[in-house]
Amino acid sequence: MNHRAILQNIRNFVVDLDGVVYLLHTPIRENVDFLRFARSRGFRIAFLSNNTFLPREGYAAKLNTMGVEAEVEEIFTSAFVTAGYLQREKPGGRVYAIGEEGLKEELRRAGLKLLPRFSPGGADFVVVGLDRRFTFQKMKTGLDFLLKGAQLVGTNPDPTYPTDSGVIPGAGAIIASLERASGQRARIIGKPSPDILLFLLETLRFRREETAIIGDRIDTDVLLGKNCGVLTILVLTGVAKREEVLSSPVQPDIVVHTLQELREFL
Repeated sequence: MNHRAILQNIRNFVVDLDGVVYLLHTPIRENVDFLRFARSRGFRIAFLSNNTFLPREGYAAKLNTMGVEAEVEEIFTSAFVTAGYLQREKPGGRVYAIGEEGLKEELRRAGLKLLPRFSPGGADFVVVGLDRRFTFQKMKTGLDFLLKGAQLVGTNPDPTYPTDSGVIPGAGAIIASLERASGQRARIIGKPSPDILLFLLETLRFRREETAIIGDRIDTDVLLGKNCGVLTILVLTGVAKREEVLSSPVQPDIVVHTLQELREFL
């Protein structure tokens, strides 16, 4: 495969975080070095993550601490985009959120009203992200709101989440429990829904034919790129393994073990 020819028109990289830039708190040095190299060559870089642990400035600070130049305006998370979509759909809407502080902070900033565990009058949305303190009580509360008419919204469908100590259950596992209990299918905003990438491309004025998405998952990153007509690069430093690539009906345009393999083609 002629990677140089495939990459010759690329001017922008949309980069996943978990499994690409780092594993929870541990930077993936080869990939970090590539991002610094790409910046030095004039490529524009944005970051697109399904993670909802932190607000955007938290991710910017984390990346800069790891030696990755990043501005808040370059970071798009499923929490940030979900909050924006829901605010446009129902300004000031009432939300019961299952997730961590990053998700809740983005919802508050968008002007949505977060509901406590016990709240009369029902909710407009039950919004679910990855929650490392998820409990049966949270599931029951979410179910109560759903049975009273709330809409189930998932920040992302990832069944697992890669960390520096192994894989843990992801937001998709929590969403599935509420779908099963309520009989309602969640509306997914994050990858692989085209909504999240189209929002980024429009905001940053990235042209599709000049953009490549870099990720570590076929079922989210690569599928999203295929759905939106941008070049797809799968890096094997996170979830996906070579065996999965060989058997997958969705094929990335480029597969690399680390991003350093791309340097000679840019």
